[in-house]
Amino acid sequence: MTSSDGYKDALRVVFDSQILNYGDYNLVYASNEREGSNGKESHSGRSPKYYVVGYRWQPAEIVVAPFNAGTLTPGGNPTEINMTNLSHAFELPNGDYEVGTSTGKTFRFGVDPIGEMPADEAERTVDQRDDHKDFTAFMSAFVEMS
Repeated sequence: MTSSDGYKDALRVVFDSQILNYGDYNLVYASNEREGSNGKESHSGRSPKYYVVGYRWQPAEIVVAPFNAGTLTPGGNPTEINMTNLSHAFELPNGDYEVGTSTGKTFRFGVDPIGEMPADEAERTVDQRDDHKDFTAFMSAFVEMS
């Protein structure tokens, strides 16, 4: 069984392999899994999506990098969102966030203090309590700037 730090390291590899200047970002595990559960389709017919979200305070920016939760591998093209392409950012009533770009890409995701990734053999747990506090503060400022 891999530790929480091992999963954080695996997510760092997923992010770093796709992003230039990757060391400038703090990372959190995020998902839109509240719409569905345990990798199954939600009521809206959508499968949950999983992201490594990189964020930095200066300049204010987030990078949403999709990944495959089962294999801990990249799952799509990362999207940078900053003040030059941000169309909107807000907190949803359930505590999740929605951010969008001026080109029409929109992401909904939540970040939990203890993130649980689905896996075939067992749940993978990522303890990100300290990161969660910083990310929540960042997103409050990011939403305010939008």
